[in-house]
Amino acid sequence: MKRAQHRGFTLIELLVVIAIISVLVGLLLPAVQKVREAASRLKCTNNLKQIGLALHNYESTYKVFPSAYVTANTSVDGSSFGISYGDEYRNGPPGWAWGMLILPYLEQDNLYRQFDMAQPCWAPVNANAARTKVAMFLCPSATGGSDGFDVQRAGADMEHGVPITRADGSRVFFAHSHYATNAGIHQPWGRDTAYCYDYDVPEPVAANGGTRARIDGPFYRNSRVSVAMVSDGLSNTVFIGEHSSILSNKTWVGVVPGAVTPPRLDLRPWPSENNGAGCLVGVHSGPDTHDHPEVIIHAPNDPFGHTDEMWGEHGNGCNVLFGDGSVRFITTFIRPNTWVALSTRDGGEVVDGNY
Repeated sequence: MKRAQHRGFTLIELLVVIAIISVLVGLLLPAVQKVREAASRLKCTNNLKQIGLALHNYESTYKVFPSAYVTANTSVDGSSFGISYGDEYRNGPPGWAWGMLILPYLEQDNLYRQFDMAQPCWAPVNANAARTKVAMFLCPSATGGSDGFDVQRAGADMEHGVPITRADGSRVFFAHSHYATNAGIHQPWGRDTAYCYDYDVPEPVAANGGTRARIDGPFYRNSRVSVAMVSDGLSNTVFIGEHSSILSNKTWVGVVPGAVTPPRLDLRPWPSENNGAGCLVGVHSGPDTHDHPEVIIHAPNDPFGHTDEMWGEHGNGCNVLFGDGSVRFITTFIRPNTWVALSTRDGGEVVDGNY
């Protein structure tokens, strides 16, 4: 009886098959990556929409939007758990930030109740809750970290900080937020100390012809901004925007006196300066009257890589939450004057909607 012959693949046939599979994978991989990024961008958009709803629910309860963060008495100096206050920007306890304040409106009431609000945000009793990862504050596209970070104070140079430690030697560790509040045109953390007791008081800036700078965005320390105070219109005012942890670390928890935000991605030939503690939770648009007013405008994803600008990892721009709860993608190429106008709450600017 004649046996059936079994013919195997030749080496050339195998190589052809492998080549075809490689080509197919090469064609499919970009498509898969685009689908993943589209899903991440949608998740980021939904996060901001939920945050917008929470902000308005908070406002419905208290008749004002939450502050970027809270200092009970800016005139008092002291120390709490080994951390001195007030610093040159007059920051002090309790330091609670916008994200912690809206937790009950994000279905995070259990986490909210874990905080002892009678103690500073950096108190040991709040350490476990302060390191809790909250998905609503995290963009899936952010690549710089989402597991929390050591809060830092200024180091020996302007590029690297040193972890802040309590009196018992433990480090202050806060959860990440990939979203930050909008302080407006001017940076609160750039004011002279004499004008850091009350951010609602304008500061005369002699170097710029006596310009009087005030904090004109919807969020800053101890702000109590109502809907009526956003006279530019909620749909024309930026409230919250992305800030990826690849650029610098931000948090939703609170502000620690003396803290800085060292640059993690600085694309300039000179290092970015460390900013004051308020930069842990906020950004501004520029052009700030205290610092290069003639050129510096922090458009989203500005290639300079400032630690106090909005920055996303969805391409040339980022998702931005407006006061009416809408979320829009703002590109790096937005007209500078338009970005400045959108950043103020009551500047009276006329905004062209085609941006």
